[in-house]
Amino acid sequence: MAIVKTLSDLIHDTMDLTSTPPDPEKARGRLICSTGTVANAADDSNTSMYHLATLPGRAVVHEDTFFDVENWGFAQVVIGTKTDTDALVDQTKATENIVQPIAIGDANHGKFWWEVLGLSEQPNVIEIWAHAEADATGAGSMPFRLAYLMP
Repeated sequence: MAIVKTLSDLIHDTMDLTSTPPDPEKARGRLICSTGTVANAADDSNTSMYHLATLPGRAVVHEDTFFDVENWGFAQVVIGTKTDTDALVDQTKATENIVQPIAIGDANHGKFWWEVLGLSEQPNVIEIWAHAEADATGAGSMPFRLAYLMP
């Protein structure tokens, strides 16, 4: 077997003119967590919308992001942008109590939030919304944490 010596995408070989410098947001980012809770009433109806947070457009996703949906008042958990309702999460509440849309090593690991949400270009800010696809099954709440890296 060959012995290989190579660099990760966080290391730049300054002696190699073909080497691309690492993205500074990935290489030297600092972790920021926006932690909150959103509540719904028992009579909230289909197409209700809940603005969870606004993130910087250049934020990089982090696997510490989660949504605690155990007491959410809807049977379906739908989280995305204001216009793309299920860009991040679309699953039944019965699937799991803690929804973690970003996992270590998955296809979205280390990407920018705007890429994960399917946006065509980086905006100045990104709004994360929860949506109701049906009437509420009861009053409830959903604690959440949106974790991201910033330079």
